[in-house]
Amino acid sequence: MAKLLPRVVAMVAVLALCNLWLPAFVPPPAGQSLRHGVHLSTAVGAAAVLGAAPAAFADKIDDAATKLSEASYPFLKEIDWTSPVYGSLPNANPVKVLAVINKALVMGASMDSAALKKGVLAHASAIGHVDSKGMIPLPDYAAINAAIGHMVASVPKNQVIDVFNAAGDVVRKEEVGAYMKSLVNSGDAEAAYKAFWEFKDVVAAAQR
Repeated sequence: MAKLLPRVVAMVAVLALCNLWLPAFVPPPAGQSLRHGVHLSTAVGAAAVLGAAPAAFADKIDDAATKLSEASYPFLKEIDWTSPVYGSLPNANPVKVLAVINKALVMGASMDSAALKKGVLAHASAIGHVDSKGMIPLPDYAAINAAIGHMVASVPKNQVIDVFNAAGDVVRKEEVGAYMKSLVNSGDAEAAYKAFWEFKDVVAAAQR
């Protein structure tokens, strides 16, 4: 159980980021379908196993994470992180929620241990720097994005898709999206999503 705990913590972080970065704010780029375009970006993209992938890919993923973080940070600062909405799933079916957790645990169990450890440490560091508004510093945000990219990338693509599909049955993104986007500057949200899509492409190029 003790060995599984870090994986559970990491997967909770992944799912939290999924809820933030799924197309809840803006639709997928023109010409790309929601289910077939976004699933790879569900957990902040996909890349090869950390340590098994060529160093060039790792550098590209980290660089892309930095670019994503800088482009999306203005949007991030506009979100009210003290709102209870981010810790709740209104009207969610408990059975479907358990299905998401199950798929997430399966994915977490497949993660590369080095990438997983780095992800957990990145989150732990960020938690120590959270301000009164629930925000974290940009360097911590960039480290988390890079770490999660490597974590999710270290599992087979089908497991990433399984988590996305299960989560899609819990949250009605079409309904939630309009409301969530109304709470922030739409231009910043769109810029953040565009940067996220580019990040997804970089890490997907190295996915196993």
